[in-house]
Amino acid sequence: MFHDISYYKPDLHDCINRVRDFFSLAPGAPQALIYTFPSVLTLRGPALNQYDFEHDMQSYLDDYLEYQAQLMEIRLGIEDDWILSVVPYMGIGEFSAFVAGEIEFGEDTSWAAPVINEKSDLETLCLDPNNKWFRKLNEATRYMVRKIAPYRIPLGRGYYSPLDLAWALRGEAIYMDFYEDPQFVHNLMEFALSATEWFARAQAAEIFAPDVVHELSAWHCGPNRVAVSEDISSLISPSHYAQYGAPYTQRLFDSFGIGEVHCHSAGPHVVPEFLKLKRVRQIQIVADPNTRRPVEILADLMDKNPELFGKSPDVPVIAVDASPQEAVDYYDLSRQTRIVFSVVTENAEEARHAVDIFRAKQKQC
Repeated sequence: MFHDISYYKPDLHDCINRVRDFFSLAPGAPQALIYTFPSVLTLRGPALNQYDFEHDMQSYLDDYLEYQAQLMEIRLGIEDDWILSVVPYMGIGEFSAFVAGEIEFGEDTSWAAPVINEKSDLETLCLDPNNKWFRKLNEATRYMVRKIAPYRIPLGRGYYSPLDLAWALRGEAIYMDFYEDPQFVHNLMEFALSATEWFARAQAAEIFAPDVVHELSAWHCGPNRVAVSEDISSLISPSHYAQYGAPYTQRLFDSFGIGEVHCHSAGPHVVPEFLKLKRVRQIQIVADPNTRRPVEILADLMDKNPELFGKSPDVPVIAVDASPQEAVDYYDLSRQTRIVFSVVTENAEEARHAVDIFRAKQKQC
């Protein structure tokens, strides 16, 4: 199914050095990187609702890994800055069901209904190592790591932020809770923070088990690094995020040592709050339909908040979704702050073209 990572990435050594120099601010490091993702929108993965996760999860995992192997074959020899990885995927239901609830699977995602219907329900929740989905998700990670580790392919893993997990457990009622019962929200956030760290450390124990760890195991995640989504922030004000989200995300990052934030172009108003967090390695802004392009959002933020950007270890790298041409047109932003351009293309040929014109721009600078 898989080959050694060097088969897909013949320039592996050079790529590793280039990316490490970029993140460490080494002298002569590139100002920007380009990641390409060919065919991820056209080559569909296995339909989730065709599998029996209760009794035969392995069938899905095998088919999903085969799908990942196909994507790797497609990007064979593309000399961008991306180190290939496998990221577990069972839809968004997995991100809260490890606490409580059942997962409902659709074709390409999943859901878990809120479980805190009354505020008193919070008191009934606990972090149970015998929770069905907690066990299954750890088993799934263990299985996948052991399938890819012999080929030096790293696993990537992210989690809901404490705020996103609180929303998943409470549902839409949390938006009224912000106004009507701040103390309840803080109690919920304390629980969500504990749950996020508990699950992330359990996953890390599988990813970095001594018998599977290799030199690239920590490339996309690490025992001292945690990546979280801050999707719900798009729907709230910066002041509400500063009150209810940031303190708990910060404590999570402090506990692990390093953090990464995933957010959406639907919520550019909250990005300055992410930039105020400490110990942040990277902030990723992904594109949503019917919103401004992430590169446009970044340019606007840099113009309005120049004090939040720069090239120092205290300023996170900004990763933005971009088209091949946008990566070139907005490359000069990287003179002011470090940027990763994430380019999704229809096929490998377009990805190679994106890398070619990007490298040509780099040479000009």
